[in-house]
Amino acid sequence: MAKNKAAYYYFKRRLAGGQPYDIRVTASPINTILNPIFTEMTDRQREFYLAHPGASVMEVWHCEIVPPYVPPEPDVIEYAAQKVKELKKACYAAVSTTSLMVAMALDKTGNITADSHYSITEARQVLAEFRSQSKHAMQVYDTYKPQIESASTTEEIDTLYEQATGAL
Repeated sequence: MAKNKAAYYYFKRRLAGGQPYDIRVTASPINTILNPIFTEMTDRQREFYLAHPGASVMEVWHCEIVPPYVPPEPDVIEYAAQKVKELKKACYAAVSTTSLMVAMALDKTGNITADSHYSITEARQVLAEFRSQSKHAMQVYDTYKPQIESASTTEEIDTLYEQATGAL
């Protein structure tokens, strides 16, 4: 007949009475009076440890599995408002480089002379391009703003925002 080996379960602490940081299972008992960094597990802790071998030391200590941290879901309405603001900034940024060219075009049209290298046609082309980019950015904003505001989840908002910024 095979003899059952007894097992003894202990918590190991850095200081006597401190928080446990390790679990020790031994074949022979440890004298906790001579070795005060060890504390024997209670029956309840031992049963919990055997039932949940993957539990952390503190979960075994408290006999309670702590659920993983799940960050709170941001309020969808506030999140949508934030993304709409970001979309508006992205739309402005899509035409901001052209706005400098428009200012230059307007300035140069007032100074065009017969020997000028800059022509009214070139200024009109810059203004037409600026209008086109501005119109496109506003169409993107007007299309996606109501969709983002009516979305029901943050994932849906993020998807719509990515689509909108990709369309710019």
